[in-house]
Amino acid sequence: MVSENLLVFASKNYGFDKSTLNFVNDSTNQIYIFQKDGKHYFLRFSNRPVEKISETEAEMEWLYYLAKNNVSVALPLKSEDGNLVISTQDDEGHYIISSFESLVGEFWDKNNPVKWNEKTFYNWGKVMGYIHSLTKNFNPSSTNVVRSTFDGRFALDDSVKNCPSVNAIVEDLIKEMMALPKDEDSYGLIHNDMHQWNFLVDGDKINAFDFDDSLYGWFALDIGIALYHALWWGRKDDAGNDFTDSIILNFIKGYLSANDLSDFWLAKIPMFMKFRQICKFSWFFDPNNIDEHQRERINNIENDVLFSGCEIKATLFKRPI
Repeated sequence: MVSENLLVFASKNYGFDKSTLNFVNDSTNQIYIFQKDGKHYFLRFSNRPVEKISETEAEMEWLYYLAKNNVSVALPLKSEDGNLVISTQDDEGHYIISSFESLVGEFWDKNNPVKWNEKTFYNWGKVMGYIHSLTKNFNPSSTNVVRSTFDGRFALDDSVKNCPSVNAIVEDLIKEMMALPKDEDSYGLIHNDMHQWNFLVDGDKINAFDFDDSLYGWFALDIGIALYHALWWGRKDDAGNDFTDSIILNFIKGYLSANDLSDFWLAKIPMFMKFRQICKFSWFFDPNNIDEHQRERINNIENDVLFSGCEIKATLFKRPI
């Protein structure tokens, strides 16, 4: 949780009663929720250097652009002075502060067929496809207000270097990825973390949020990240029902209904899923405590298996007929 001084600073700049503030979580950022004029808003505190303000401003600009084009996203709230982003210095360092409207809907639940089904998978893919189609025509207001570019290291923890066999594989993957072509039909500003905890399901609508990791990268990378998390957390429900094929087939079908992607790029999605698999491995790898689960993960990566007991068929990524 952040200091009282920061909370007072934010309440004054966004014009809300500080007593309405409630702490939500402290993952990468410190997140609060408050009320203003009968509505709920999220308040995000990011402990980052002042040089990163322009990246946050770029995120806000993109959100406004998506909202203007009928994508259901968490719309930024401007400060009392009309700023999309505010910042201040605190004892813990420099903080970049932003605020967003809350969204309606419910989180996914793999054990609830109303929330985890073909329609959800399809609409999830469709909204990502629509975002990618829109990014082709998005132009930042300034060359100084832009998001960063995928460099092969984003989301990859250095701990992977302590596992030589996995590190060798990811080094080859990074070389292969960075050699891929970049054109407007395959590359642009992407969410970069659009897993099922970063959207709410509201009937047929997918309401997306948490664009904090957005960057310039391949559309197939965005798809690969989403699908890897979809299977990691939601491949099977507690009753043992397997959603693997349904998730991939319906997500791809929904995506292609909103944005075309060539067969070349569809075939690259499993590669990006594998990269995300290694990223996940790096987040939890402890060279001083290689237990049975760690050995299984290493073995899967070495043998090109995304999930134990789960075959990801290449046919799932082919264009639906």
